[in-house]
Amino acid sequence: MGKPIKDMFLEIAEAWEDEWKDQIGLYNFLDEYVEINDEHRTYVIRKRKKRPEFD
Repeated sequence: MGKPIKDMFLEIAEAWEDEWKDQIGLYNFLDEYVEINDEHRTYVIRKRKKRPEFD
């Protein structure tokens, strides 16, 4: 069973504060680097592939 989303987000925020804070803002970090798998409630920090934007 996966972790509760609150615990996952706290871990993500801690990772940002420890390693990424000086390089990128939190919102951009979440948008560009954090990938969440809802089925397993897991997350991966890596440069996310951007999805095409539709108008």
